[in-house]
Amino acid sequence: MTETLSPPRLQPSRTSLLGVTMPAHCSVGVTVLIVHRDTLGRYLPEGTLVSLKDSAGKTVSATIDAEGVSRHEGASPNKVAWQLVDAHGLHLVAVNDEPLDPCRAAAAPPAVDIAMDETTIQATYLPPPISLNLRDEMTSPEADLLTEEQLEQLRLAGNNATLFLHGYNVPLGQYGTFASWEKRSDINAEPLLTTAHRASSATILQDIDKVNIQVPVARGKIANNLYHTPTENGSDEYREAYCNGSGAYNWFVHMEHQLNRAAGMTEEDWRPYTRMVGIAWFGDTGSVDFFQAELNAMAAGRRLVALLEQLDDAGIAINIISHSLGARVVLTALNLLGEQARHQWVDNVYLWEPAVADNALVNDASQDSHPLGMGVFPDAHKAVRKVVVLHSEEDGILGPPPEDARSFWQQVAEVTSPALRGARWLQDIFSADDMLDELIGSAGGAYGKKWWIFPAGLSTPFIRYYSDKAPADTVSPPVPQPMPVGPDPYGEDRAARAWQAFREMAIEEARAAIASADPLPTYDLLAPLAHHAVVSEEQAAAYIDTLQWLVGRNWRAGKAPRAALGSIGFDAVSAESEFIRLRLANEAYDFVDQTRWLFNHSGMKIPSAEVFEKSYQEGIVRPLIRDSGFGDYEPI
Repeated sequence: MTETLSPPRLQPSRTSLLGVTMPAHCSVGVTVLIVHRDTLGRYLPEGTLVSLKDSAGKTVSATIDAEGVSRHEGASPNKVAWQLVDAHGLHLVAVNDEPLDPCRAAAAPPAVDIAMDETTIQATYLPPPISLNLRDEMTSPEADLLTEEQLEQLRLAGNNATLFLHGYNVPLGQYGTFASWEKRSDINAEPLLTTAHRASSATILQDIDKVNIQVPVARGKIANNLYHTPTENGSDEYREAYCNGSGAYNWFVHMEHQLNRAAGMTEEDWRPYTRMVGIAWFGDTGSVDFFQAELNAMAAGRRLVALLEQLDDAGIAINIISHSLGARVVLTALNLLGEQARHQWVDNVYLWEPAVADNALVNDASQDSHPLGMGVFPDAHKAVRKVVVLHSEEDGILGPPPEDARSFWQQVAEVTSPALRGARWLQDIFSADDMLDELIGSAGGAYGKKWWIFPAGLSTPFIRYYSDKAPADTVSPPVPQPMPVGPDPYGEDRAARAWQAFREMAIEEARAAIASADPLPTYDLLAPLAHHAVVSEEQAAAYIDTLQWLVGRNWRAGKAPRAALGSIGFDAVSAESEFIRLRLANEAYDFVDQTRWLFNHSGMKIPSAEVFEKSYQEGIVRPLIRDSGFGDYEPI
């Protein structure tokens, strides 16, 4: 009897369409499920593309669904690595609850073991950065506001927002690029996935000491040899710009990182990392046009009010940190809120090396030494619970060091001889955002070019600003004829008529603004008064009268200039103002004197150990967490 054999069970083919036979364990695919969440517990956005690579070199892409899962079918058993595609700022910080260094993970994503038939992986990412650009012309009211997703992010991250505003002469810039595995000194072997560093801009700080970027060495004719061009590791400045970006975005990544470090985050576990709100404004007007930068700061301050209103309406605690001229942006916004009786909206304001007058926070506008009333913010104190000034007499930009009692021009002469200034001076110059700015600052303080020393008193910035706004023969006086003849040989009557027309123009601008019923109208002729919510007709007339008086005095102001608040702090003004003494006594105003450890106007961006401990930790972050909150960090 012949035995009938049943047909064999169907098996997956181990022969590819090209005739290549594979081992059985490679011909059976694994389904990999990756659950993507950020550190706040939110699923990553639905539709985000995820590119997965298996140990056989195959790419299996999938999109994230509504439950945060990307489903990758047919991966070869062994190991896989993945990257998000075009997911700005969503940096991987943990896999299966094991923390990762996100900068290292961007260069060499972790290879995770997978097994038959299905493997689920939990992936955790940082939430995206939050920033607002007040540089560009506002196209709609929503342009100056956060999105609902960003508000939700702040609510989930402790229900608080820490805003940071950069200083003078900082361009917008851009984020940096993650270093690839070949460029990192702490990665020796090629990872499974080598393209993840290009998946997103680097919105977090990278340690450039771990990065080696080879650049050509220009040494005579050798550098032109097509067969052998010598290279060397790029300079600190080159690697800094490559890794950590430029301009405002470079400031954002540095400040955000240092605030998180001061709050308790370690390099071993980035999951507590909190995003601040970076505010960019148009302060890069050139190294000597400080006046225009001040006007831009006040215009940005008017726009900042909308964000503060939004955060207050959302019930989110507000804290603000500013650097240098960013203080004018902040104080303008606070003064507007104070004038409108919107009191104590902001928990804490930290003015770091503020480039404003030392009496900027008095409550009496008559104490303003600026001839046009741009120096004092008399209602700013009403809108904030506490103001802390971090100042240093060794700043060098806001004022000369205490031991420098020499004349301005003597210091200019010394600037031309770096040997007289020493190695620290050279470091300060070449590490500055703007070297000319730092150079001028070294000669008596760049703050001096505000309106009384550089370049030509008040005349140059005001003539420049009003050149196409004011009638002829006003801010630029009439030029007398070589041979005085006629009924008005010196142009005095012509100038008088021009000033009267200018006065009427300013009054009309004020009248139209009031009629618009806009709580924060836009001003042109009256832009120097933009720290006031609404300018009255009387204020407009008085402003033009003062401008005319200044021109008649050849732009010599009636009062001596005040020193910068970021240089001397409250020392001088507290001796003059009972209001300041009371605010200091009840700790509504406070200060951190950094003279003994901060020697560079921008020294907080890459802080020394002492700046980090005494300024960041003790001066800002620990009180901030205790009194209001920074993310979900607990008080230390």
